[in-house]
Amino acid sequence: MPVAKATAISTLTTTEAAVLALLAIEGERSGYDLSKLVAKAIGLVWSPARSGLYAVLPRLERARLVRGRVAAGGKRPDRRLYRITPRGKEALGAWLEAVEPGATESFYLKLFVGGLTSSEVLLEHLAQFRADTEARLAVYREIEPTNTNRGHDWYHRHLLLLGIARAELDLRWADDVAHALEP
Repeated sequence: MPVAKATAISTLTTTEAAVLALLAIEGERSGYDLSKLVAKAIGLVWSPARSGLYAVLPRLERARLVRGRVAAGGKRPDRRLYRITPRGKEALGAWLEAVEPGATESFYLKLFVGGLTSSEVLLEHLAQFRADTEARLAVYREIEPTNTNRGHDWYHRHLLLLGIARAELDLRWADDVAHALEP
């Protein structure tokens, strides 16, 4: 059994982790409720296809990361409600702590639900994000002197300058967030 548990924990997709995080923060919810929560808040940094959100819930239930129950709808149709299990919290905790080089979307999501982990963990993620951004900026800076700003390069240069500006902004932003998280 420990092998299956470790596998479930180490293989969370971003969608699975996001659903677990929403359930950990918001409590028991239906798939419809979760899709509304995505649209209102978490969708700023992560937004799955609606079908993907609904498809992940039975998979999480089979893995015993969430528990579902049917709630009588009265005059409305019955609906299935889900809540995170202790095993789901463990899997989510492992996902939150895993630093993933180059995984910008996951990083933004982890920061968005940062109240579920520690400042120390978030600082590790910020350090990785910063390293990834510095590496990307270095590539752009290597390309910059080779751009002639003529012909096709004229078009390429506009995107290169945008990439440089975004990377520089990301670095300043990461420094601001790190400073705010430091004890």
